[in-house]
Amino acid sequence: MKPYPRLRIVTFVVFVLCAVGLAALAAAAERDFACVLDDGTQVPVYLDKTLNNVAVARGGGAQGLRIVVNPNALALFKPATRLFWMAHECAHQQLGHTLGNFSPDRENEADCYAIRQLVKDGQVNAAGLQDIQSDISKIGGDGRVYLSGPKRADLIFTCALTLPTQ
Repeated sequence: MKPYPRLRIVTFVVFVLCAVGLAALAAAAERDFACVLDDGTQVPVYLDKTLNNVAVARGGGAQGLRIVVNPNALALFKPATRLFWMAHECAHQQLGHTLGNFSPDRENEADCYAIRQLVKDGQVNAAGLQDIQSDISKIGGDGRVYLSGPKRADLIFTCALTLPTQ
């Protein structure tokens, strides 16, 4: 008995539509996000499907400051979390963190800076914060640079609740 070709075609079409939809969501997040530093510097965002991360902040060299995003990885997250990842990488740029100089303190500092800015600007509300916590809590840490997902989610929540006074 032959396999059902129609089932294969339907499965393939659904897979392609899902992949296209995820990529479109990520592209929209990247397109609708601008990283402008306090000194007015605009940090460009580039897409790289081969990046082994959601996003990274890069700086220096001939290419200058930039944020590189894997649209496929970014698309796996809820909209508020996608915005958080972009703000997190922008925070690295604002805080002067560069690729290759990782530390837990820098990651935690970028997390806090990002969520505080998003809350302060009204870009993340209570429901968005819950989505960010839910997504982040599922991510594993590496024990060296990144906290475990649940610890990182708790830190982000704490930072959101403790906005610095001006």
